[in-house]
Amino acid sequence: MKPAETTPLTALKLAEIIQEAGLPPGVVNIITGAGSTGAEMCAHPIPNKLAFTGSTEVGKLIYKAALEGNKKVTLELGGKAANIIFDDAPIEAAVEGIINGIYFNQGHVCCAGSRLFVQETVYEEVLAKLKKRMDTLIIGDPMDKNTDIGAINSKDQLQTIERYLKIGKEEGAEIYQLKCKLPKKGNWCPPTLFTNVAQSNRIAQEEIFGPVLAIQTFRTIEEVIDKANNTPYGLSAGVWTDKGSKIFQLTKGLKAGVVWANTYNKFDPTSPFGGNKESGFGREGGIHGLEAYLKFEG
Repeated sequence: MKPAETTPLTALKLAEIIQEAGLPPGVVNIITGAGSTGAEMCAHPIPNKLAFTGSTEVGKLIYKAALEGNKKVTLELGGKAANIIFDDAPIEAAVEGIINGIYFNQGHVCCAGSRLFVQETVYEEVLAKLKKRMDTLIIGDPMDKNTDIGAINSKDQLQTIERYLKIGKEEGAEIYQLKCKLPKKGNWCPPTLFTNVAQSNRIAQEEIFGPVLAIQTFRTIEEVIDKANNTPYGLSAGVWTDKGSKIFQLTKGLKAGVVWANTYNKFDPTSPFGGNKESGFGREGGIHGLEAYLKFEG
């Protein structure tokens, strides 16, 4: 296992737990370092199966290394998930789902619901309630149980997010941010949303990996399916409606590996999770996740 160079401590803590659990030395190996370290590990002849969770750009490099080394590989890559709110949805629950979908873990989530599609007839209601709920979020020390939003994980990532905020404004979108006093120490970005967003806007097409939500409206099911699928990614999506027929129509039409209905970011270890298109291939969890690590004779 090689964690990202910006977040090695949790993996090293896991190493301590593994030692305490009594696993024999060598069963689990944790290697820290930058991208060059990961490249050497992928190219080494010992690993014959590679699993990567991270950016699409790095995933493509790992895929090439796997092909050259004749290794099995699964990739869980970037996302630009659509969270879709119909006019018959439970609005209060949907607003909580929107908040959890994009602002959980400061938006550092591959399946974050970073694109919100709201049916026109409830757009004003959803937007008003969403802003009101945003204003209650608490930014601060993530070790404090009262904190909702912690710090961005690195200075470089904060600069990337701030660059996209500038791009969004330059593209003509209207920005709304939580107005609060940010801590002096650390890398901080207040929860943000953009309205008046076009399909072609970069903030609606590219993964930002931060607490930034791009909002669009729709009128019909066919329209929102086309808009939701108009992205290189295909990892996850969310649907909020009171009608089961709409749910089944959306789950069939959306090109996403996982589609949540009237909830978001809920996982079951027995259920497979993964994407398609530039969100990768293969599955984690359940029998499907185990199969990638098995060798079948015959």
